[in-house]
Amino acid sequence: MTKRSVTFGIIAVGVLLIASLAILLPNSAAGKGENGTFVNDYCGTITLTDGEMLLNGQRKIRYTVAQDTDGPYILPQVYVGAVPDIGFDVDGTRSILKLRLDRLPAPTRIVLHEGLTPYIFNRHTSSLR
Repeated sequence: MTKRSVTFGIIAVGVLLIASLAILLPNSAAGKGENGTFVNDYCGTITLTDGEMLLNGQRKIRYTVAQDTDGPYILPQVYVGAVPDIGFDVDGTRSILKLRLDRLPAPTRIVLHEGLTPYIFNRHTSSLR
């Protein structure tokens, strides 16, 4: 066995291991306890379900969940902004905004900043009567 074949074998095993982990590990966009529906009186609803954000029951946007020094956040694949009394602005040409969560798991609030204005979406809890 030559040095070259040993090196090739080690590289091949490493690539297979990384590929196996990428397939077997859960999607980083889901499973962090963020799922739920959040409501704002001026903009409507954001429903988070396993990496997919539903805006006012109409528009679906993929997202990931991450955390930085300011805490946990949702990062949509495209820009999602608030438009008071209308709903949401979705724009693939603008810079993406982080939607801040108050905590993980089970956040009770999402904050979306549109300029200097924070729009607060509170978790909707269904009441049984």
